[in-house]
Amino acid sequence: MVKISGFTDEYRSNLDKQIELIKELKMKYMCPRTINGTNIADYTLEAFNEQVKPKLVEAGIKFSSIGSPIGKVNLDDEEGYKAQLKKLEELVKIAKSMDCKYIRVFSFYVDKNGEYANYSAKVMQKMKGFLKLVEGTDIILLHENEKGIYGDTPSRALEIYHSMDSPNFKLCYDASNYIQCGVNPFDAYEQTRDWTVYYHMKDCTDGVEVPLGTGQGRIEDILADLKARNYQGFFTMEPHTAKYALTRRLFTVLPFLYKAIKNSRAVFKQIDKDRGIRRYKRVTRKDVFIWQYENLTSLLQKVGFEFE
Repeated sequence: MVKISGFTDEYRSNLDKQIELIKELKMKYMCPRTINGTNIADYTLEAFNEQVKPKLVEAGIKFSSIGSPIGKVNLDDEEGYKAQLKKLEELVKIAKSMDCKYIRVFSFYVDKNGEYANYSAKVMQKMKGFLKLVEGTDIILLHENEKGIYGDTPSRALEIYHSMDSPNFKLCYDASNYIQCGVNPFDAYEQTRDWTVYYHMKDCTDGVEVPLGTGQGRIEDILADLKARNYQGFFTMEPHTAKYALTRRLFTVLPFLYKAIKNSRAVFKQIDKDRGIRRYKRVTRKDVFIWQYENLTSLLQKVGFEFE
């Protein structure tokens, strides 16, 4: 049995609307990122327990992980790092309050033109600062392979993992992010799967997000292998709904955007064709999220997973 979750703020920031969507899809979990216009990392435990938790408890909704921005700061930004340490302290309290096991983290923005070997020691030192805040608890930090950070390739993600050498630190896999970094997503999956405990469900073609299973992410192959390996964790949907829903019609009326957003026009036209959508028809962010859910559940059924 695997569990489906999602970044439901990609539909609406408003918590009531997120809850409506979760109930409509009969989901039990969400991955909080922005709630009522505020990033989850900007809530104190007191504010969260007063403004957010009661509605979630009433709706019977749990957290799969906390989609924090911790680690999304320049490596040399010392003040930013100190601020994030304080935010992570509150997030650990919120995770405990929600009986949530995972908090997503990143490994700092670095200059791509520099020597990565020169960043390594400082990255590991600062990541261990994050790790120290969860050691001795049941909370696990999940490192996501985000584009532009130190750990955006399988080798560097594994370097971080082995350097942390802690049961409180694991990997989160995102196929789309690897594709956008020029990495073969299935090769990356095979290299990291033994240390990965959480999967973001996001697919893309030529760097542009597309409905799950229709891009270059080899999502079905990954799911089939996970089924063979008896994976029983979370699949969290992250379709980046705004890019397609809010910009596809702009390409029709504003030709100068053809070059401004590389590849997007061609990819969006292919999505329209695949789904039988007329050129000027309006598509909402909710539509795109539901496509993601439908495609994910279809793929899970195809490879033999049971899910909730």
